[in-house]
Amino acid sequence: MSDKKKLITFSISMLFAIIFWRLIVFFRKGKISILKEITGLNFHHYTYGIIILTIFLLLYLFYKQNNLIVGFLGFGLGTILDSFISRLFKSGTRAQEIANYNAHLGNSLLLIFIVIFLGWIFYLMSKYKKS
Repeated sequence: MSDKKKLITFSISMLFAIIFWRLIVFFRKGKISILKEITGLNFHHYTYGIIILTIFLLLYLFYKQNNLIVGFLGFGLGTILDSFISRLFKSGTRAQEIANYNAHLGNSLLLIFIVIFLGWIFYLMSKYKKS
């Protein structure tokens, strides 16, 4: 798999993650997840992103690299970045937490586009270095 294909897959997966989680939050309308009800643990998609990123980073390091692994790396990082900024703001209730999350869509998109932009810069630098 070429570096360019990896970067495109990674970028699309990051954008897919933000769309996916925003739709989940929109349709759940602030309901508490089943996992939280059962375990009492405060799981957010930030937590899922860390788990996804960790698992697929290890697979990326030790197994054959393919589009699926690169895609999940992008999805995991996109998941983390989607809720990163809203988590910087204190929220006491679930309603405040959702309001913070919704209020920072633009900032989350900007952060994801900065990471994608950096990826393209690193890709172009690697091409320049090989020349």
